[in-house]
Amino acid sequence: MRKISSGTFYAPIEMNALGFHMKTGLFFGSFNPIHNGHFAVARYLRDSGLCREVWFVVSPCNPFKADTLLTDEYERLEIVKAAVAGEPRMRVCDMEFSMPRPSYTADTLRRLKRSYPYRDFAIVMGADNLENIEKWKDKDFVLSEFEIFVYPRPGHDCRNIERRDNIKIVKAAETDISSTDIRRMLSAGEDITPFVPEASKELILKYYSPGDFV
Repeated sequence: MRKISSGTFYAPIEMNALGFHMKTGLFFGSFNPIHNGHFAVARYLRDSGLCREVWFVVSPCNPFKADTLLTDEYERLEIVKAAVAGEPRMRVCDMEFSMPRPSYTADTLRRLKRSYPYRDFAIVMGADNLENIEKWKDKDFVLSEFEIFVYPRPGHDCRNIERRDNIKIVKAAETDISSTDIRRMLSAGEDITPFVPEASKELILKYYSPGDFV
């Protein structure tokens, strides 16, 4: 399968004009594939001022999705890069591509903190993922060291989330679409145009063969 250079992402070490640490939201995911629901959350965090920037951290191998059929990681990365291109204050981070597999969020967070000491990182996750955080590697480190922005997911009641000072429920619009839905639609030959970023649609159609999901 064709590979593209990952072009390992390194942002400059920087602070804003007032000298405060720049709030950067880390949106981790397999993005298999990315869809408009992801973008709705990222845009909300950016446009509301909760985050100065949002980075899409593409995970080559998620430990909780070991049994999931993942499209090639470099193809998923290329799709996310196409989707983000032209979006102000959104970037793609491929740091996990140079790290041991599977990808553990705690390990990536430690490396990001070392690499960008003047960034104030926050984690972006759905309510469904937060419910499973007890299973995460080094969960106490994750919960104690980082602000967490939680967005609503269908079937998961944010009111039941454990209240901590660093956990904030954000009012991003809830969307029913998921990557699983996109793959199902592709398998059925349905039009995905309304549900994926226009800039990445052709690459999704190129790399996600309907036969892969039968």
